[in-house]
Amino acid sequence: MRAMAQLAREFSHDELRISHEQNVILPHVHRSDLPAVYRTLQATDLATANIGLISDIIACPGMDYCALATARSIPIAQQIATRFAELKLEHDIGPLKLKISGCINACGHHHVGHIGILGLERAGMESYQITLGGDAGAEAKIGSRAGPGFGADEIVPAIERLVLGYLELRSDPYETFLQSYQRLGAAPFRAMIYPAQKKAA
Repeated sequence: MRAMAQLAREFSHDELRISHEQNVILPHVHRSDLPAVYRTLQATDLATANIGLISDIIACPGMDYCALATARSIPIAQQIATRFAELKLEHDIGPLKLKISGCINACGHHHVGHIGILGLERAGMESYQITLGGDAGAEAKIGSRAGPGFGADEIVPAIERLVLGYLELRSDPYETFLQSYQRLGAAPFRAMIYPAQKKAA
């Protein structure tokens, strides 16, 4: 926070903004100052180049900070971001909007995520439903529920299966997750999320 405040003082007329995608914006930065800003961000471990990628997640405060929430959001977002950083696949995956809400109020905009996660309470336990195919762009669309929810310890592996499966299904390295989903429909993606059901069938 202090590093960002110092950057604002030095390069953006004492101004910081937070986008709806939960990213910090330094407005008014002169183009010639960009290398200095970048060096400072690198020195403070804030220079991750992940805008629009799978680890650039929108997550509501969830049960850790919100009295309305019925499930945690931030820890799930952190686990997903950490897992895909470990796999070193973020740039191979390409543009992917993943959004998480900790209750039906949908403050994380999960319903318009290419992959959405809705946290709910089921019989005293946290349960996470996956929605697919949402879009907040010009062709706005609400995502469709994939199927039954997952426990907190199951949701990250389910997302990993889904995304790794997409990499196998896409027509070429430039076809995004959303384009693949729109081309192929929900069935192959559901089969990735619920492999046991596929085997039973």
